[in-house]
Amino acid sequence: DAEGFLFPDTYIIGGDTGVKEILDIMSKDFDQRLTLEMRHRAKEKNLSIYELITLASLVEKEARYDEDRPIIAQVFLKRLEIGMPLQSDATLQYLMDAPKEDVLISDTKIDSPYNTYQNAGLPPGPVANPGLDSIEAVLEPSDTEYLYFVADRDGHNYYSYTYSEHLATVDQVR
Repeated sequence: DAEGFLFPDTYIIGGDTGVKEILDIMSKDFDQRLTLEMRHRAKEKNLSIYELITLASLVEKEARYDEDRPIIAQVFLKRLEIGMPLQSDATLQYLMDAPKEDVLISDTKIDSPYNTYQNAGLPPGPVANPGLDSIEAVLEPSDTEYLYFVADRDGHNYYSYTYSEHLATVDQVR
């Protein structure tokens, strides 16, 4: 599966270009943009390229604003470190036929290896094609101890350290 490894960009291609050729162009572009230095940094963090891109895809889908990317990456990395489920709405949205503005409690019960509410660790693979900003965020996450975040209706994220703080924040921003 090519999910996650097709670089999201604007490409100028002819009308007679086939799907396989387009996928080839996008995957080669991805391979060139993921530099040797980035690959080394992933290895230093004990992340395979597949794990790096899977995490970056979650950051890509969860962050609307660039300043949030390294903080969200830190939250996910911290959760992985302590064995806490990632609980990413992006993985639930990936499972659904159409996006929802708000995920429901019933959605968190969907039986799938991509359900990061039910399964600890990373999902089986990327849920989007991340850009360089999301990849860099995973390689250079913020230096915080946040465990929770929630976005308001405009996509601005609010962070907290404890579940009780998180619930209070959810009440305020939603």
